[in-house]
Amino acid sequence: MYFCEQKINIIVKRGVRFLWFASWAACIISCSTTRYVGNNEYLLDKIIVTVDSSRVKASDLKPYLRQHPNFKIFGLLKWPLYVYNWSGRNEKNWLNKQLRRIGEPPEIMNTTLITQSQAEFQRYMINKGYLHADVSVVTDTGSRKKATVKYQIIPNDPYYIQHYRTHMEDPQIEAIVRSEAPARTSRLAYVFRSATDDYTPLVQAGNLFDRDLLDKERQRVTALLRRNGYYAFNRDHLRFTADSIAGFRRINLEMTLKPFQYINAEGLSEERAHRPYYIHQVRIVTDYDPLKQESGFVATDSVLKQGVGIYYGAKGQTIRPGVLQRKCYIMPGKLYNERHIEQTYSSLMALRTLRHVNIRYDEFEENDTLKLNCTILTTPEKTQGVGVEVEGTNSHGDLGFASELNYQHRNLFRGSELFSAKIRGGYEFISSGKGSQPGNYWEYAGETSILFPAFVFPFAGTDFRQKIRATTELKLSYDQQRRPEYRRAILSGGWSYIWQNRTNTLGRHTLKLADVNYIYLPYIDPAFKDSLPGLTTLYNYNDQFIVSSGYTYSFNNYDPLKRGRNTYSLRVSVESAGNLLYGLSKLSGTDKDAYGRYKLFRINYSQFVKGDIDFARSITIDERNSVAAHLGGGIGYPYGNAKELPFERRYFAGGANSNRGWSVRSLGPGSMPVTSRTSFVNQVGDIRLDANIEYRSKLFWKFELAAYVDAGNIWTIRAYDYQPEGNFDFTRFYKEIAVSYGLGLRLDFDYFLIRFDTGMKAYNPQETGSRKWAVMYPGAGNQFAWHFAVGYPF
Repeated sequence: MYFCEQKINIIVKRGVRFLWFASWAACIISCSTTRYVGNNEYLLDKIIVTVDSSRVKASDLKPYLRQHPNFKIFGLLKWPLYVYNWSGRNEKNWLNKQLRRIGEPPEIMNTTLITQSQAEFQRYMINKGYLHADVSVVTDTGSRKKATVKYQIIPNDPYYIQHYRTHMEDPQIEAIVRSEAPARTSRLAYVFRSATDDYTPLVQAGNLFDRDLLDKERQRVTALLRRNGYYAFNRDHLRFTADSIAGFRRINLEMTLKPFQYINAEGLSEERAHRPYYIHQVRIVTDYDPLKQESGFVATDSVLKQGVGIYYGAKGQTIRPGVLQRKCYIMPGKLYNERHIEQTYSSLMALRTLRHVNIRYDEFEENDTLKLNCTILTTPEKTQGVGVEVEGTNSHGDLGFASELNYQHRNLFRGSELFSAKIRGGYEFISSGKGSQPGNYWEYAGETSILFPAFVFPFAGTDFRQKIRATTELKLSYDQQRRPEYRRAILSGGWSYIWQNRTNTLGRHTLKLADVNYIYLPYIDPAFKDSLPGLTTLYNYNDQFIVSSGYTYSFNNYDPLKRGRNTYSLRVSVESAGNLLYGLSKLSGTDKDAYGRYKLFRINYSQFVKGDIDFARSITIDERNSVAAHLGGGIGYPYGNAKELPFERRYFAGGANSNRGWSVRSLGPGSMPVTSRTSFVNQVGDIRLDANIEYRSKLFWKFELAAYVDAGNIWTIRAYDYQPEGNFDFTRFYKEIAVSYGLGLRLDFDYFLIRFDTGMKAYNPQETGSRKWAVMYPGAGNQFAWHFAVGYPF
């Protein structure tokens, strides 16, 4: 099997080299990019935009171009145009059709689009306050059938806002617009503050006369008023009046209010002052069928809960009234608040027993007061479901398959509690060559969990519960693993809280209040056990408990509906294990064993603390090119009842999501040399550092190409005899950071991505002397690795 794997690596390596050669050969053969450019036509080869100002960036103007040159892979190579040029003149030929579909036709210079781009630039500069900007265009057609278009923008002096004031003619509205942010009465209130709670005007004296900023200010004021009762208000009711000061390029700016226009009973348009609306009645309708009219709904039961009327249909009280009422933030007698609509909608949609939610308002006037009747229509989801999944697996390069049978009940106790039960079985063939014994790997697992749609804690107040969107999870699982070296069973249980701030859903908190794992080894191969270091056998290949608590904060501003914008993510986690048990053992005077360890039910328990941090950033260059970077680190420290971290909590390096020049678990720790006795058991560590940068470029259809550089390694926090030169040392760790580079091909299906990545070692700390610089010996030894994975590496 190991021989077969070597053959596969050789074939893949040769295939990659062939692709490189074919790519460059294609470039040489298709060097004539003007093959399909007709007479009196010019290929738009390059566009240059220059701005004579440090305040306006050329990159800000490029989105307003009406015509762009042909796409370049990595910003260097017009590969799609070359592919198109491979096609022949016969358009009916199948091969020619496919080449033209995959490729990109030449972009012919269009003078009409150039003029439109010039006008767009002029409009952009005016909107930014440069009312007298000059935009000129020069077209260079000196090259044969190729054109370079140069846009020159001279902003000239901009206009500034000299004075700014609001004049609403309505004292109540004026007071809201001029109001300051409410005082934070507690630390908790500060933690749950919202980025949209911005009472500071965006437009101020001294700003550029930026019309885009004026529009944002109208949106801010509109949102503020709609959160204070003004249901019928929109941004078109606000207008700016600008008065320029002759000769000074200064603007006196005033925001005023337009009156509310409505159609009276006679069908005539009339004007009236803006007035706030109050909530009169709130109804929640269950069992609503959107395919039928609301009038067709017949209530079989109704409950009034804290002023909210809940009406049940033919299925009766499928959800407890208190659950629906607590998810409703719209209350009778209160001023209309647009944010309450958003919070109610998101809270109800978080209930897995509901499929659709629709909120409607009916307005009327009573005793000179404008009022709203609110109706919340909910459509139930199927209560129960069964699913079967079959998947291929790839662990450490070993291929296999797995299948899963799962069952869900979405409303276990009539409170939208999600009950899940899973049974999973898997098989992999373990190859040799990684310190593992070849043979069969079987896994059988079962898991059951209950997810409560609330923060289940006795001392959590109502205000706290309403400010967060929380779930509480109780989970139990059993996992049995059968490898050639050993058999292992893991029994786990945990109680966790997951929550998000309702006004900031980009951040996510996870608190593992209790996570208990019991690891039982009924069998271990004597030869494998004899090959293990004594410390590893004692702390990792014996029965043990891992009783831990942990907290994780993650932030991600990625939005699948806004894929073109820059994104970033942050993940910080900390875990602590064994401290409570160690303290109880100390207080109770429990005896230690011969190795100085306390035990629980005659079984050892681990004690450690561990922390991780990862940051990733993606920068969009244009609609088809982006750069992504990742920086991460982690450290684990065993102490007290343990001298080594549990194997499951230790770090490894190499693989599809790490340093791609190495296979999984084949790098590190430190500069520990690789010998015939090196295996997955000792290629682990307690400290990790990772750095990656990746250039991603769209090819055609769903295909994407990536070029990347990876750096990093792992180290042990202590010096272990069986991991020589593997410990972290400030005097040498920077010399032990491994570096690799490579190319990857991806298939992006929007909601999931498949990738095939290749990696070449550039600097290998496991070697000695000049051979550390593997980039100088690309054909020597095992310098190449390939990976198949799902999803981006970061």
